Amino acid sequence: MRVEDGQYPHPFGQDAVDAFKDLLGGTLRPRLRRDFPAWVLKAPFVEANRGVFMLRFMPKWQEWAAAEVQRIGIDTSDVLAGEAGWDQLTLLHDALRVQLRQITDRRSAFSWLVITRRINPTDLLPAARASISAAVLSFALSEVGSSRRPSRSAELITSRWWLAPQALTDLDELCSVGMLLFNVYNARRRVAKGQSLRLRGPHLIPEVTDTDDTVERAIWLYDGRLKFAGGRGNDLGSFPSPVTDRRESANIITWADLRGQDLVSRDDVARLLQKYGPVFPLGTNIEDLAPAAFSSGVGLTLETQAAAAVLSAAWTYLADRGATWKSVPGEWSQYGYLRCPRDWLIARLEEGPALPELLSSSWRAGATVREVITLLARKQVVLPVGRYFVIDLMGATSLLMHSFERAKEGAAANEWGSSFETAVQAAIDTTPWKPTGALRSVIGKKVKDENGNVITDIDAVAFHSGTLWLISAKAFQAGPDYAVGAYDAIRRIARKAVAASEQWNGYLKRIRRRPSALGVDLPDGCTLEGLVVMPFVPYVPIGSSAAQPVGDLCHVSSIHELIAVALRA
Repeated sequence: MRVEDGQYPHPFGQDAVDAFKDLLGGTLRPRLRRDFPAWVLKAPFVEANRGVFMLRFMPKWQEWAAAEVQRIGIDTSDVLAGEAGWDQLTLLHDALRVQLRQITDRRSAFSWLVITRRINPTDLLPAARASISAAVLSFALSEVGSSRRPSRSAELITSRWWLAPQALTDLDELCSVGMLLFNVYNARRRVAKGQSLRLRGPHLIPEVTDTDDTVERAIWLYDGRLKFAGGRGNDLGSFPSPVTDRRESANIITWADLRGQDLVSRDDVARLLQKYGPVFPLGTNIEDLAPAAFSSGVGLTLETQAAAAVLSAAWTYLADRGATWKSVPGEWSQYGYLRCPRDWLIARLEEGPALPELLSSSWRAGATVREVITLLARKQVVLPVGRYFVIDLMGATSLLMHSFERAKEGAAANEWGSSFETAVQAAIDTTPWKPTGALRSVIGKKVKDENGNVITDIDAVAFHSGTLWLISAKAFQAGPDYAVGAYDAIRRIARKAVAASEQWNGYLKRIRRRPSALGVDLPDGCTLEGLVVMPFVPYVPIGSSAAQPVGDLCHVSSIHELIAVALRA
């Protein structure tokens, strides 16, 4: 159900929202006075008199795209469907990405960082919905970090007070190609989910040709679930708790952007940005990001060490200069990056990895400090500019979150699976659905039939309003192919989700026929319900058992959906 301003009621409830706002009140820094580049980049493509969104170079790229479509062999009357249609759209998608990379090479990575961190999507695309604006902009900027043009000292010196007119041309072309790429990307994901469509008009807008709305309803369901869960989740089989007061040896300061927080409404964000910078520090317990990586010793990488080291060094640099106080703003709180002397950062890295108790006192694979810096530079987390390094705090945080490599086979893989089961129950236990008393004995129980044969294990349990939820935790791995909407990956995950759902339904029927197999006296009137929980929101066919409603959830749901519903109780 939507409210009047077009936003969904927040799934976590008002108490969680208020608590998060209190947290923000203690960590946001005063906003900096808008510098010249930020002033120039505010709504540069909007016709002043009518507020109409305009890209001057869009006609040029529409003409290019029309020629590329013909070269690939796509006709405007062609229906794109199945794997063949997905392959054609992939060719067009990849061709657009090549053009995007060529545009990004016009400027250095630091120059793009200066530009992109001063753009607010609602300023750039005010004629479109905010969510679409942000999505289009993310596609436009997806390749800027790969720029091969070296950064120059002069760019660092002039970054606060000068922006060449060519920057607006480059940004215009970047957004033009980004918008076309956004449309082709959406078309490709729809085809991967089983839809048939055409590319309509010069903007390559996907036009659905199906007469049956089954797939469309499945896509709407999936998109709505993503919105509700605040994203797809992660592939690590964990449910991190970013704000932490746990043991210091596991804590690190990461950075977040106010504009990307689901617990804050758009109106509150706009109000806060009038007074505060959007970037703020957040204490994170690194063990919570991937518990199995630390318990099994499999999954920690040199990237994990490098990201943690540069985040720790950045906070130390700010602390040494008295800049960690709430009242002290800077580029780090307004734009999410800071500059420090090269020699200073090298000296810090030569001391070894941060959090040595967890991440070792020496660099993995015998890496040298030079190799660590090369890795960080390749990831565009540390940008060499003259005698300085520019540290992208937001980029370092993202690198840390994505640096773990989940075990794929053997005992370590089993440990990752067990860790997810533990994470599901631990997350439930923070909500009103926490089981108490004798019901907790069902957690991890091997349920047997009347002949003593094992039916299944109960991975996790929840209890609410007279219903005992028996949960199967499936730590499926989505992988990068699923994240980009690959044809085979979408279908693979859907098949696994449906199979898990049907199997768990079968087990639940047997347990319902003989509930005494749970080995516990159930409360009077207690009903049994089953749920399959995954680390991420899966796309599933609308008529499948995996999509069937179970209370306010689908039978196969993500851990984020489960906790969101439980917290509303």
